[in-house]
Amino acid sequence: MNWRRTVAAVMALGLAAGGLTNGSTAAAARPSVVPAARRLVMVSDSVGLGAIPQIKAAFGATWQVTVTGKPGLFTESLIGYVNAVPIGSFGESAVVATGYNYPYWDPARFDRSIDAMVAALKTKGVKRIFWVTMREVKPTYYPYWNGLTAAYKTLYGAYVGANRQLRRATDRHPQLSVVDWAAVADRTGLTADAIHLNTFGATRYAGLIRNAVVSGATRRPAGTVTQMQAIGVAGVPADAAAVSLNLTAINGRRSGFFTVWPCDSAQPAVAHLWHAPNLSANASVLVPLGPSGKVCLYQSTEAHAVIDIDGWVPPNAGFVALRSQLAWSTTAKGPPPPKAIVRVNLAALAGAPTAPFTAVVSLRSQAVTAGDLRLFTCGTTPPAVPTRSLEAGQALVSTQLVRTDANGDVCVQNTATTAHWLSLVGAFDATADVGVFNVRRVIDTRTAGGKLLPGQVRQVAVAGTAGIAAAPAPTGAWVSVTLLDAADSSAVKVWPCTVVDRGHVFFSTLPNHRLSNTGLVALGSTGMLCISSTVAGNVTVDASGWTGTAFVPTAWGRLLDTRA
Repeated sequence: MNWRRTVAAVMALGLAAGGLTNGSTAAAARPSVVPAARRLVMVSDSVGLGAIPQIKAAFGATWQVTVTGKPGLFTESLIGYVNAVPIGSFGESAVVATGYNYPYWDPARFDRSIDAMVAALKTKGVKRIFWVTMREVKPTYYPYWNGLTAAYKTLYGAYVGANRQLRRATDRHPQLSVVDWAAVADRTGLTADAIHLNTFGATRYAGLIRNAVVSGATRRPAGTVTQMQAIGVAGVPADAAAVSLNLTAINGRRSGFFTVWPCDSAQPAVAHLWHAPNLSANASVLVPLGPSGKVCLYQSTEAHAVIDIDGWVPPNAGFVALRSQLAWSTTAKGPPPPKAIVRVNLAALAGAPTAPFTAVVSLRSQAVTAGDLRLFTCGTTPPAVPTRSLEAGQALVSTQLVRTDANGDVCVQNTATTAHWLSLVGAFDATADVGVFNVRRVIDTRTAGGKLLPGQVRQVAVAGTAGIAAAPAPTGAWVSVTLLDAADSSAVKVWPCTVVDRGHVFFSTLPNHRLSNTGLVALGSTGMLCISSTVAGNVTVDASGWTGTAFVPTAWGRLLDTRA
């Protein structure tokens, strides 16, 4: 490696921020009238320094924000700028936005500099440190990629590994969180060049930092178990057998998971939702209720949790309450060969009804390569529509509905290199008013209706389509809703068209990434499902079953919001 070319590239990177080549930008300490909870020090190289006005505007006049740093410097060199900030400027939180001048020829050096920066901030009394990941420059979102020199391409290509190092650093530093700018920056229109922010990008960057810092101060600790009374919320009666919940994880400090279960029983070793650091994730699940009517939530890492209820299962409706149990995983033998069909027996698990039965399963996947997964009844043809499509590196958990064969088996076929965990979380026996079939497509706006526009409400006929009963009118449908081709982060809402939109988010997405949520959703008397998104995108709706008297929908009610 030619170190002179490396240094030249790094210095050019530092000078590209529009003249921010002076020394420290730290403001003098003001009289200590601002409480420590609203004092913030940020240290940055050229990218963050270019967003100073937007960062201060995002936090507002009630905060004391001090920004320091210098373009073109490695992380370890910027520690001196932190030490030069008056001690009275430091509060409970600090932001680090360094690393663009990454020493890619020596990753171990970057690890050491991360540790040294964290140590320096801890000596200043900082309790929470938020490190902004670097934008991972991709040719798709940077039209001038081919014109870059080889040195710049090498440097930009190293940011993927550098961000992995930052995320891993949260394992060894409990005070450290990432602000995942890389995860939301896969789009055009954010930068003046490949990484330095234009006004629009700086506003988004500052907002992401502000949300991470403010909500990070009140996250519940890792290992927290929260009890929630479900009986009486949204009309759930005392004798309800189960409730249908939508789980949302917000701003987790690290990657982690949620588990939910009836508080009257022991916690199961199953993940019902998986989330990445700093971002939002959603999953729907049916949870049995015990005598207390309480649902417990376990969170593996610091995060905010929002739990909504949208319906309940009546007693004696054929629902079989059982403890969530792992039925199959690839961890022992490794992922099956592509397109191989794996049989998974569910009937042998404790509490399972006599086969064949309708299984409610939790399916967790961690993809190495992109591909599709199909979950279906053994002895039938694998469905043309995949149960799940995965991007490389994507981790998802969703609750699925599937019919077993007479032996109590379900089948899995996969085209990606993926790790899987399949758990049985509930069941309906032969008496239940439930219809189930291998997944089928209800609508794809790429071929019917056109792209969903921002804020537009699209009505989708669900009852009477794709094998779902039309009469008597179904009360709910088991659907997977996916947003594609969205150029920005989005919130997607799904609700029965016969009721007023109450603003509850079914799932959130990232720019230009395929994301979805699967679960039991209520249907009104018209059998129409309403869908909206905050940004334009194409929508697919796939179904695997429906409910009659086995499910009573309600207006969405909130069980928990830890942000409050």
